[in-house]
Amino acid sequence: MIDPTTTWEAVDQKLDVFLKDMQVTGTGEARDRTYTQPQRISAWNWAQRLLAQHTPQEKTVLPTVDADSRSAILPPDCLGIRRIYDADEERWMRPMPSSAIRAGSIRYEDDELAQYYLWSGKLYFMQSFETAHSLTMYYWAYWPEVMYEVVDEEIILTHNSIYTPPWAELALCHLTAASCLIPGAIDAAVQRQYNIRIDSGTPLDNSRAAMAHEHVWWWDYLIGKVPPKDWRNDSGSL
Repeated sequence: MIDPTTTWEAVDQKLDVFLKDMQVTGTGEARDRTYTQPQRISAWNWAQRLLAQHTPQEKTVLPTVDADSRSAILPPDCLGIRRIYDADEERWMRPMPSSAIRAGSIRYEDDELAQYYLWSGKLYFMQSFETAHSLTMYYWAYWPEVMYEVVDEEIILTHNSIYTPPWAELALCHLTAASCLIPGAIDAAVQRQYNIRIDSGTPLDNSRAAMAHEHVWWWDYLIGKVPPKDWRNDSGSL
């Protein structure tokens, strides 16, 4: 795996600024955060998964052939396969186009074609392999998530490394902030649903919702400044 570009602790400090949610007030007294660690981490992980649709991570794995000699389990973070190299035969395997499968066509169990296809989260081969066969799969992946566990009501980080490209950090912070603001926007909408027009604005005037929309706009604007990887046209995507 590539080296991490930053840590959750560093990003979390920047989110304090985005959300105006510093843990310590000007008097030096600690206070509870409005946006908790689990909420922030979940929002960040959701944002990373959306980033993967624009710019996924590039990874490599040695797939283990199943006992049937014609299939293998995909990594859980796999978005799509870029290439599969057969070291024993010294050749690249080809993805099987969907147009090659027609109604009434025959599939022979002893086919030995250097092709593969994906179905229901699993990799299938058009030839048989020994379990010890040497295959290398290059694939597009989701970004690793920030992980934590709760021990005696304390949040303990179990995976704090972040691997997303540095140019995406600002956009991810905006989308994370938007997700954090949504619950408050819903609360405000519920509390103001019986407002009459003479009150400040209307029930639709929701400052937290407006701020969430602003953060989403910045996400769209910033992510649009970087061309996406054309990974769907360069893989057998799931």
